[in-house]
Amino acid sequence: MFLKELSLQGFKTFARKTTLRFLDPQNGTHAITAVVGPNGSGKSNVADAIRWVLGEQSMKLLRGKAATDVIFSGSDGKARAGFAEVELTFADVSGIEGIDFSEARISRRLYRDGESQYAINGKTVRLADVHMFLAQANVGQKSYSVVGQGQVDHVLSASPEERKSFFDDATGVKPLQLKRHQAALKLRRTRENLEQAERVVQEISPRLTTLRRLVKHLGQRDAVETELNNAQIAYFGTLWNDLQKQLRETERVHDLCEATADKQAQALQTERDRMAHMEQAPIETDDTDSEEISTIQVRYDALQEKRTEIRERLFEAQKRFEIAKVKSANTWTPLPLSMIIERIGALSSALKLLKEQSAHGTLNARAMDHILEQSEELLRRLQKPAPESQKPSAELVTSIRALQTQESAVVTELATIKQALHDHAEKSKNERKAFFALQNSLLSLQDQLRVEESKRNEARVNLARVETRLEDLEHDMIETLGDHVGAAKTYKGRANTDDLHVRIQQLRHKLDMIGGIDEETVAEYEEAKKRHDYLEEQIADLVSALRETEKLVDELEEQIKKQSSQAFAQIQKQFEHYFKILFGGGTCSLKEICAKDVEMEANEEADTENLESRIENPNRVIGIEIQATPPGKRLKSINLLSGGERAMTSIALISAIMATNPSPFVVLDEVDAALDEANTHRFARIVEELAQTTQFIIITHNQATMRAASVLYGISIQDNGVSQVLSLKFEEAEPVEA
Repeated sequence: MFLKELSLQGFKTFARKTTLRFLDPQNGTHAITAVVGPNGSGKSNVADAIRWVLGEQSMKLLRGKAATDVIFSGSDGKARAGFAEVELTFADVSGIEGIDFSEARISRRLYRDGESQYAINGKTVRLADVHMFLAQANVGQKSYSVVGQGQVDHVLSASPEERKSFFDDATGVKPLQLKRHQAALKLRRTRENLEQAERVVQEISPRLTTLRRLVKHLGQRDAVETELNNAQIAYFGTLWNDLQKQLRETERVHDLCEATADKQAQALQTERDRMAHMEQAPIETDDTDSEEISTIQVRYDALQEKRTEIRERLFEAQKRFEIAKVKSANTWTPLPLSMIIERIGALSSALKLLKEQSAHGTLNARAMDHILEQSEELLRRLQKPAPESQKPSAELVTSIRALQTQESAVVTELATIKQALHDHAEKSKNERKAFFALQNSLLSLQDQLRVEESKRNEARVNLARVETRLEDLEHDMIETLGDHVGAAKTYKGRANTDDLHVRIQQLRHKLDMIGGIDEETVAEYEEAKKRHDYLEEQIADLVSALRETEKLVDELEEQIKKQSSQAFAQIQKQFEHYFKILFGGGTCSLKEICAKDVEMEANEEADTENLESRIENPNRVIGIEIQATPPGKRLKSINLLSGGERAMTSIALISAIMATNPSPFVVLDEVDAALDEANTHRFARIVEELAQTTQFIIITHNQATMRAASVLYGISIQDNGVSQVLSLKFEEAEPVEA
């Protein structure tokens, strides 16, 4: 690669568009271009233009204060320019890595409003892109490629840390350092993105876990409902069949008791008719006995009626008593403590879920209503009276006991009257014996009827009890099974109702848990899962990219270290060579300053055993120290060198760098100004030697340097303050006779 053309327009004194063309290499040797002219003609503006288009941002190095100072400011005969533009054309760039074109044009334009543009081959690019291109082309933008006027000894006066940047360009590791810097920036951004993604995942993971559990429960709804429905059908079907069987048996017993009681009542009525007929027949008897027997008989009949009334009342009371007992058994089933704890826990989880939804702004009214319904249902079940409170009232129990006492008293009195009648019958005459025998038969039939009526009443109570239980069961079936009542009534199997009851309660509780989940939870879960999976993929990609970038940084660091070490040793060797050429002897050296060396100097009295732990990378090179001793002198510092010695030392160092790591071109602005005639000739010979690998553009006043050039550009200043250019190729120039 070599510099083919330089175009300037509006840059400092070059108001008009001016083009400097440079010769192509011939026979493997680059042409040397000399730029000459009187002081103030604008020669150094050529070097400034090259430095500026290469991306220089320091106005001090460009000999200005403000950025717009590089724009032609006008003169008496020429108006000021609206912009400054410089374009460099490089030829034969196809050999550069990453470049797919043969010629490259780098341009920079600056307007007076401060707008600045960079372009490569007419395409607008960033300054970083220009720096990358120059680094790949081994053009040091801040080092030896452009040595401005009075800056030849800048490398000597610079600090060791500043020299480090200079030598980074010199050793050719600048492209690697730029890649490492970009990789480090990518590494930092990757870590930041990774931390941010991990924070987001940590935020949504608990919510996703909760949603996953809820959706899993929601997916079990159909299976739970089916199992619950089958269990309830089997449970109620078994109870229905048992009660139906019990009802049929109770009805049979009731009908039998009714028939027996009716038959006994008919027999009693027959005996009563006989008694009435016998009483109408004239029988001789004692009036006193007759009245006494009549009185006893009336009393006996009254007691029988009272007994019948008491038994009817007692039957109704016992019926209410049994029905109340059935009601208390069917209307309430106490919740086990474990079930209460589970339901309260489910409500607590649902409330936490509502709180999370509220925090995310996704509160669902339907979910709130369902939780409210669950709470009210649990409260209702807990507030229902216990079975004891549903038992028959104390008043009813007292009434039954009183009636039973009254019946016992009546039975006792009837037994006494019956005994009295029997005694009278024994004392009566023969003609009255038949009457008393009939009366005793009547009493016996009444006792039998009383027994049968007791059985009938008991059968009626049992029947009422079974019918009440059947009605309550049917009501529960309708309320619980709905349209599946028919399936329960036609159920043919038989199940263990105790086990089914426990299982039904468990299934209902599980269904209550599922019922508290809103259908929109599935959509929320899908969205959260999609985002979580995407973030997990991103984290995996970021971790992979992080490892690859860390590996790249380590490889670049190792490559930089290796290349820098090799190039530094070669530069030191060449530095000694050119130093002895320019000085005719003497000694010089370059020394790398490591971080641990600086730390030792700053901590001479510190504990050296702990020194390594305080230095992040103790072997990291942080500066370059230059030592130069001309022949016949004993100098400890380069600051003691004279101006000429400093210039020759700098030229020797720059020559060593170009010999080790040649730059495509080098611009030297009056670097030979401080040299005497002998050293100027030595400098010219060095330039001719280095021209084998480097293109030189030298701004000079020395004739020896001019004679070494192939092309001579003369710069002059016109009356209007505008620089103009004249060119001369020595090979085309006619010889002048002495």
